[in-house]
Amino acid sequence: MLAYDRPAPSLPTVVTVLLCGRCGTDPFTARSDRRFHCPCGHVLAARDIDLDGDETWCVTPAGQLAYLPGADAALERYRAALTVMNDKGKWGSELEAAHTEFLAALAVLEAARLMGVRLPEDGTVEIGRVYIAAVVEKGYRYQGDNAHALGWPCETCAPRSIDPMNQKAYPCRNPRGHAWRTVEGWRLWGDRRDTCTYRVLSPIAPDLMTGRARARAKVAAQRAGWLLLSA
Repeated sequence: MLAYDRPAPSLPTVVTVLLCGRCGTDPFTARSDRRFHCPCGHVLAARDIDLDGDETWCVTPAGQLAYLPGADAALERYRAALTVMNDKGKWGSELEAAHTEFLAALAVLEAARLMGVRLPEDGTVEIGRVYIAAVVEKGYRYQGDNAHALGWPCETCAPRSIDPMNQKAYPCRNPRGHAWRTVEGWRLWGDRRDTCTYRVLSPIAPDLMTGRARARAKVAAQRAGWLLLSA
């Protein structure tokens, strides 16, 4: 099973749950009074959260206070790495370092989106999304798909090898473009053009399994509406 085909961890690795400074053992939990409470009795207000540098606090899906690196700095790192990756004259260790930096910065940006942290206004809309080229049968029946996302291993984003057996895969940097090109190819040459439609869906999701589930759910909701109107 490929790495991106596995369920995402409960928390991204760049997110750290903040432990109470008084007892040193338990995390803070958000309560209805808009403050964070530790089982030891210590209460922390949002205005009193003191973090280092550009770190940003967030609340995990379990309601615990946590922090992660700042998204603004991560976006600058992401763009700097992307500039190197888009330069066809870069190769070897310099390109490998750019791939590593690209994935590290992307991990912060995706975690920020997952945790509900505000992303920079000039950030790319592709961050945190799975772009799915989907085959939908008449009657809104989901039949299959091809999926792409930033950072996933991608042969299209790598130079074409003379030997197909030695084709490399680079971190994907154009998932939306890949999905739309796939759909356009299907519309021209697909063998089910008369019975199916080809669409691009782009759910926000931390992994392929969740992305596919959300894409299917969207099509299922459209099918329910279609059945209601057809009754």
